[in-house]
Amino acid sequence: MNLRHLHFFVTLAQTQHMAKAAELLNISQPSLSYAINSLEQELGINLLEKDGRNIKLTNYGKIYL
Repeated sequence: MNLRHLHFFVTLAQTQHMAKAAELLNISQPSLSYAINSLEQELGINLLEKDGRNIKLTNYGKIYL
């Protein structure tokens, strides 16, 4: 597990917006998406779900946060 990916997840969970989180983290949006997808694959669960342009936590995401 990568601590950076955990930091990315927390920031994304707080902003609930992919572009805003990427900007705060000073990384590209595709890099953030890749990191979150890697974390979800490693855990075997979906932490986030898309809600239009926004992101919201799944129940598992809330527990993990």
